Amino acid sequence: MRWLAVLGALFALAACPAALASEEHPTSYEIQTELWCDDCQTTLADASAVTFTPRAIEFIDNRIAAGATKSEIKREAVKKFYGHLSLTPAKPKPRASRADLEGEIMCPVCSTTLDESDSPIARRMKADIASRVAAGQSKQQIKDELVAEFGTKILAAPPAKGFNLLAWLLPFVALFGGALVLGLLAWHWSRRREPGPPPTQLSPALERRVDDELARFDEG
Repeated sequence: MRWLAVLGALFALAACPAALASEEHPTSYEIQTELWCDDCQTTLADASAVTFTPRAIEFIDNRIAAGATKSEIKREAVKKFYGHLSLTPAKPKPRASRADLEGEIMCPVCSTTLDESDSPIARRMKADIASRVAAGQSKQQIKDELVAEFGTKILAAPPAKGFNLLAWLLPFVALFGGALVLGLLAWHWSRRREPGPPPTQLSPALERRVDDELARFDEG
């Protein structure tokens, strides 16, 4: 079983060469962006030169030169400068916005977005959205649950997949087709306006014969 775990780890590392290079050969700046300065409330890379930050950066540089991995350096730095350094906190996910959702969800009976509707069902959906936002659900979670209840028709912009892809493509197809038709009409109109071939010139002998015939016709 142990060799299977080793093989799995090797396979994961082979599949992520960039991650392996970053872990085994980190840069000082990369580590500084992943350490949090509790005194400055920013990353160590952006922290001001308070009493400990130059020593922390020097410690990181020395550990890189000694061949330590990124994980080892981060763990050792947090332990050495405890109370001043910590791991960079995860960025909080942006909260869903009622205004955004009400502008992107259609009222099932009004064919308008919720922010433009005051129907009973629209009011109920707005209240439902407000409670979901207050509960901390993401915008996508709320949309997915509303779609599960009402279907994709309630989305102001249908998802660009399956048959709904036509809703995205048709305007571009119509625009391209209209431009093509206008181009063909303009080309046809310009061809019709081109001057025709010049009239055929009569030979001098034929002109004299025509003149003679016309003169005899006038005399008669």
